[in-house]
Amino acid sequence: MVRLFVIRCPKCTKSFEVHYQDLRHTDIKLHCPYCDHWFLQTESEEIDDRW
Repeated sequence: MVRLFVIRCPKCTKSFEVHYQDLRHTDIKLHCPYCDHWFLQTESEEIDDRW
C-alpha cells in the first residue's frame, strides 16, 4: 500500500494527496492540481501525514 500525506495549498486552500516516500520532508516544490500553484511544503499551513 502506498503511503500518502495530505497538504493544503497556501494559495487556494484546497487539500490534495501527495506520495509520502518520494516527496515528504524534501525541498521539492509541490504542484496544486486545483490552481496550478507551485510551493514548498513549509509554505503550507496544514500537512496531515497520518495516511
